Amino acid sequence: MNTPEIFSVSQYLDKVNFVLKGERAKIIGEISAIQMYDGRSYLYFSIRDKKDQSIARCFMWKNDLKISGVELRDGLEVIVTAYPSVYKPNGGFSLQVEMMEMVGEGALQLAYEELKKKLTLKGLFDESRKREIPKFPHKIGLITSKSGAVINDFLSNIGKFGFEISFVDSKVEGQDAIKDLLSAIKTLKNKNLDVLVIMRGGGSLESFLAFNNETLVREVADFPVPVLTGIGHDKDIPLISLVSDKNVSTPTAVSNLLNSGWKEAISDVSLYGEKIFSYFQSSIFDTFRLAEDTLLREVDSIGSRIKIISEGLSYDKKNLIVGFENIQNSVSEFLRESGKTIELSSPERQLAHGYSIIKNQGKIIKSVKNVKRGDELDIMLSDGIIHSKSI
Repeated sequence: MNTPEIFSVSQYLDKVNFVLKGERAKIIGEISAIQMYDGRSYLYFSIRDKKDQSIARCFMWKNDLKISGVELRDGLEVIVTAYPSVYKPNGGFSLQVEMMEMVGEGALQLAYEELKKKLTLKGLFDESRKREIPKFPHKIGLITSKSGAVINDFLSNIGKFGFEISFVDSKVEGQDAIKDLLSAIKTLKNKNLDVLVIMRGGGSLESFLAFNNETLVREVADFPVPVLTGIGHDKDIPLISLVSDKNVSTPTAVSNLLNSGWKEAISDVSLYGEKIFSYFQSSIFDTFRLAEDTLLREVDSIGSRIKIISEGLSYDKKNLIVGFENIQNSVSEFLRESGKTIELSSPERQLAHGYSIIKNQGKIIKSVKNVKRGDELDIMLSDGIIHSKSI
């Protein structure tokens, strides 16, 4: 028989609490005995079973209560997500509550309407504060669940326009999704984005609890770039959709909206290309027609001239031959005189009279400014070239 291990009280309670933490559960009950303390970050209350009045003491951090978005009051029926724990200083047993949600369609509807009215009065849903979704978005932040049809529908319909998508996987179902969604928004808040997209499919009012949460609504309102939501609901539009800059009903509609500017631009480029081609085609055709008409007129003119010349030749061939001879003689005389002029003006001819031509790297020097010390110079004389160096 094995001898049982001996623990100190503290060690054993640590072991018990470690095991109990694995017994996390959702528990339904009515709120009672609320104890809030000013200046403290936690509170106590109890939940009671309305059938047999069984009771469990609860501990909760005030920040978790704020995120839950539930206003505590005695008699309110709630569902808490909690795990059991033993408080070591006094051995007291309690439920460590992580999240809380209200029970029943009626209670949820009432909470929805009250929060919607409150945020409307605060101006969070005003059209004047909404921003335009960029026409040509490039960097997209995306928050949704990695499982299910939503992400597949989105990726199947998003165009190949060079989008850079920063995806953060998040729960999107029920009250438990609140902390996930807040964490995802925090992750993307400091990224360089053009637009943030939040999506999920349709569902009941209970499944949309996270998207009707005040803390989450305010985070969306304060996000640094425009927010596009694709959160479908048949009856009551989720508050996160009302506060977003643009809301559409489905993931496919989200993709189509992000694609639209790029598709329109490509269509415009194609249309303008056709117009330019048509313009040049028309212009070239007009130019060709003009050239064709001009050519035909010139052909007619040339034909008329040939006819006239032919008629003239038949009457006076002798005068035509004499005319050609005179022109030939005049041209020959002109060429002879021009040759003499060129010969007399040639720079090389002047070398015979004692002049010289100085060149630096093949270029004629016209001023001392064109020469520097050490330059190699070529001096052309009438009977040869002298190579020298400038000093």
